[in-house]
Amino acid sequence: MMFKHLFTPGKIGDLVLENRIVMSPMVTQFSRSGEVTTQMVNYYAARARGGPALIVVEAAFPRQGGQPGRLGIYDDRFLPGLRELVKAIHEAGTKVALQINPSRARSCRIDPVSASGIPHPTSGVKPRVLTVAEIQHIEDEFGKGVVRAMEAGADAIMIHGGNGYLVCEFLSPRTNRRRDEYGGDLRGRARLALELVEVAREKIGPNFPVIFRLMGDERLDGGFTLKEAIEVSRLLQAAGVDAIDIVSGVAESREWIIPSMYFPRGCNVSLSEAVKKVVTVPVSVAGRINDPYLADEILMKGQADFVNLGRALIADPEFPRKAAEGRIDDIRPCIACLRCTESGQLDQPLVCAVNYAVGKEATLQLSPAPVPKTVLIVGGGPAGMQAAVVAAARGHQVTLWEKDRVLGGQINLAVVPPHKEEFRNAVRFLERQLAKHGVEVVLNREADVQSVVDLAPDVVVLATGSNPVMPPTAGGKTGRTVNSDDVLSGKVRPGNRVAVIGGGMTGCETAEFVAQMAEEVSLVELLDEIASDTIRQIRKLLLRRLAERNVRSFTGVVREQITDGGIEMEDKTGHRHIVEADQIIVAAGRAPNTDLLDELHDKVADVYVIGDAHEPSRILEAIHEGFEAGLKL
Repeated sequence: MMFKHLFTPGKIGDLVLENRIVMSPMVTQFSRSGEVTTQMVNYYAARARGGPALIVVEAAFPRQGGQPGRLGIYDDRFLPGLRELVKAIHEAGTKVALQINPSRARSCRIDPVSASGIPHPTSGVKPRVLTVAEIQHIEDEFGKGVVRAMEAGADAIMIHGGNGYLVCEFLSPRTNRRRDEYGGDLRGRARLALELVEVAREKIGPNFPVIFRLMGDERLDGGFTLKEAIEVSRLLQAAGVDAIDIVSGVAESREWIIPSMYFPRGCNVSLSEAVKKVVTVPVSVAGRINDPYLADEILMKGQADFVNLGRALIADPEFPRKAAEGRIDDIRPCIACLRCTESGQLDQPLVCAVNYAVGKEATLQLSPAPVPKTVLIVGGGPAGMQAAVVAAARGHQVTLWEKDRVLGGQINLAVVPPHKEEFRNAVRFLERQLAKHGVEVVLNREADVQSVVDLAPDVVVLATGSNPVMPPTAGGKTGRTVNSDDVLSGKVRPGNRVAVIGGGMTGCETAEFVAQMAEEVSLVELLDEIASDTIRQIRKLLLRRLAERNVRSFTGVVREQITDGGIEMEDKTGHRHIVEADQIIVAAGRAPNTDLLDELHDKVADVYVIGDAHEPSRILEAIHEGFEAGLKL
């Protein structure tokens, strides 16, 4: 059997699990006023049908208020919805654990509390310091939530003790500076965690499985360390937990909580491996496990007893079943782009860049087309490829023309800067799906009006992409001004002293790429900050790497002029700057390529425009528009 370690049965306490795959708890924002919704039930049921042994439902809160879109478990009125959710997962043959978070601590919007009065690093809000009586009240609320979880039919509970929430803030010497019995040495800081386990055991007895999600390392100087996590693991086992789930990262090191493509796959397994050596209860681990070969290897090496698949199951709910059946090429890969995380930070319902179906599980149907048509897709970027796959899956006869020698469009440039290789996996997956569904792919074929008319398709989908915008100042006097596409594609070699106009994500990544070869690199940006168009976890790491490569940035630029020697500019404070450069790279946005659309007017009856040809954006918008186009045909 492929992946024999991954598909070996396991146990957590008395709970028998069919395999070693656990779905991580991840917020969906599908809840309304704390209630389970039909959308949430359908989302989890789809993942359950995909074959994980255990689904850990996103955190439910045993105290009122805190953040919109989160599950409540502080009142009996939530029980009917929770029961419906558990039933739907059980009917698909999967076990259920409910994660219970005693409090979001400093992150709570209604009542920010903590072990000590250390302000939150993002909001700056200073939390109220909990009294001993208030701690005991929180434990009482938690106990009632545990009882409701059992009454809802859950097979286990998970206590949230990681990622900078209340239990974690008590464990950490950075955020716990108390001098009472809940502070001081490690045992004092671990007191809340241990008392929560004790409360759970009092409420639900010795046999109901209790999993503890533990911070393996805060990834911060002066923070909670792996050495301390090892000691706390021993204490938790003695207190009666049935499994320990290892994560890392807190608010100040948020990039580790949901690691992006900048991190290696399986980035937390060294932590779980260390914990596993000192306890006898099962240990699970989360953190960029998006490949069945990696998951099986982690188990084979004894680095964990269970693997947590989080975003991998958002991207493809059928991941476990496909892996078990050997259909590896059909697994839609998570590319760790963090668009799912971004939606949560914006209090918006969960989305996935590569999976259009997220949140639409009950309504989305790839039904056969009533009238099969001949469809021409012009452009082989992600939008065109996805449109072709969906259209062909519905029974249309589809041809895709791509002017380049390879498919992928802008993705072929996006993967050039460091740490962006995951994007290529999205293209490879779509290439395999094109072949599977019989799409005729013609490379090195540039479309013009006559060739389209001669083919006489019933429908034309234009996914012709976009072109880089060159501002009026980019003409220069020396011919040394180029666009970022030319540099990333290898058409133009980077100079020795380079200035990049445009400090958005594209400009910053271009600067990082060029800095590997150039002696000096400068960024010039109109806004007050560079990389302001990306999620803060990615921005933090990108800015750090730019600093390490000594890339200078000039922000708030209101006027610039390209000269024979470089760029002369003025910022909004009136200061003038001169950047010497032998090459100017422009990364100042993109404009839709609509040339063929204008020429096809009145020559083809049914034309759709998608992706960057419609409006330049990111990979999510491209894939989603492609999917929608395929549904409409």
